[in-house]
Amino acid sequence: MDVETVVTVAKEEKSVTRFSACLLFSANALSRAITAIGDEEFGRFGLCYSHAYMLCEVVGQPGITPSELSETLYLTPSTITRLVEKLEQKHLVRRESEGKKTLIYPTAQGTALQPEISEAWDRVGVRYSQLIGETNVCQLTRQVFSAVQALGEGA
Repeated sequence: MDVETVVTVAKEEKSVTRFSACLLFSANALSRAITAIGDEEFGRFGLCYSHAYMLCEVVGQPGITPSELSETLYLTPSTITRLVEKLEQKHLVRRESEGKKTLIYPTAQGTALQPEISEAWDRVGVRYSQLIGETNVCQLTRQVFSAVQALGEGA
């Protein structure tokens, strides 16, 4: 769709802008909308969604390394370090050195938070499904992750 068509459509539908046909614009708008839902649900117990992802990985794989977290969560090492530090401040994880390796373990408090995290994931999924439909959520998730993988290989 060219910009002129999008502008014409924008006049008919308030929610469409002249940038709606741009993947960069649309992906960022989607990211902000779904992040707001995630942050609201995880904020109930003092976490953001990225902390919840990391804590789930650490609880599921005690002794995981920062590089493994970086690969699993598609985050840079510096972001992993920052998130681990935040979770340490909240007493949810701890770091241990083993030679040159750093290993990350959940604390008892971090492990105890796992059921609340699972419930928040469920609420997030329900909200997405209610807003855009369960089938659309599944299809969109597959398409977006496939694009992430393709773009990651070319970068």
